[in-house]
Amino acid sequence: MGLLIIAIDRDNDLGRKTGIRSPVIGREANIKAALELGLADPEESDTNTMLEAIRTYDQLLDDGENVEVVTICGDIRVGTKSDMKIANTLDQVITQTKSTRAILVSDGSDDLQLEPIIRSRLRIDSTRMVVVQQSRPIEDTLYTIVHKMEDPKIQRQFILPIALIVFVWGLAGILGLSEIASGLIWVILSGYLLVKVAGWEDEFRTFYNELLTTSERVSVYSYVWLIAILLFIVGVAQGIEQMDLSKELGVAAMVLAFLGLNGILPYLLSAIVCIEVSRTIDTYVREGIFNINIIRFIFTVVSLGVITAGIIDIMSDVVVRTDLAATEDPDYTQGIWFISLGLLIAFIGRIVFDILRERIAEGDSTSDEKLTIDE
Repeated sequence: MGLLIIAIDRDNDLGRKTGIRSPVIGREANIKAALELGLADPEESDTNTMLEAIRTYDQLLDDGENVEVVTICGDIRVGTKSDMKIANTLDQVITQTKSTRAILVSDGSDDLQLEPIIRSRLRIDSTRMVVVQQSRPIEDTLYTIVHKMEDPKIQRQFILPIALIVFVWGLAGILGLSEIASGLIWVILSGYLLVKVAGWEDEFRTFYNELLTTSERVSVYSYVWLIAILLFIVGVAQGIEQMDLSKELGVAAMVLAFLGLNGILPYLLSAIVCIEVSRTIDTYVREGIFNINIIRFIFTVVSLGVITAGIIDIMSDVVVRTDLAATEDPDYTQGIWFISLGLLIAFIGRIVFDILRERIAEGDSTSDEKLTIDE
């Protein structure tokens, strides 16, 4: 039963730097190849791999083993192409040497991914990892980083924000807008985080695919997304303006001004309503189904928005106005009026929805249109 000592060069550094073709079989041929590779690039770690394979060969030969040493190279395009090349070369070596067992020698975790390929052809008795001691942590860390960066999920979560920052910064520099570059970066990153948190990636992907499609009709829902994004951007700008007007009143006042009725709140709620209304319209146009729940949704969003405006107004009275006029009682009238109005809108919305639901339940057969109610 022949034993084969296999030195792995997955990215074919030996072939690219010396011109020597794989496989390199035999002690003398491997010594010559390792010497040429070391002279071509003294920092090349594959030289150490080949020398370790030769050292292991000498030890086993002295122990009386029927052993042979070989260096097998892949391709610079590491992946399927290089692995298939190594597999084909290994089949040739096995046919030539009649080996049934192997000892695998490599210079890092990347090469050890080939172990299943070799194990499918030979019984692996041992594996050796040969890396220069000072560079081993660096190489393992670099391999981990490169491997993770190839994951599409990691690319979307980490590389995309970095790319957005670099793109906006560079574009602002080209246009001579460096003084507002930092503000643009924060706006874009906050928008990106909002999309991630709200789970809107699929909607953006659908819109992008529909723009590229050759079909005659693009959904209303896709177009309204652009309007919603514009409303959000305008709302952020309006909120920042309100923050600037309130900067002398403290951080709490700035936050409340950004979120308040004169800030981002009406624009954000309008964007949400636009999206849901467009979704309902698009479903009706495409399938002839009208979802009556959109009525309840609109009333709910408006009522919650008015109630939120009232709460923010009261908080502003407590946090800001009380500090400015400690001798005067804060005026909660406007905030209470907003909250009451919001509750009234919610009550009216519930009545309207119940009336429509009861009429549909009665089975009004005068209309051929389809209505849906989701509890």
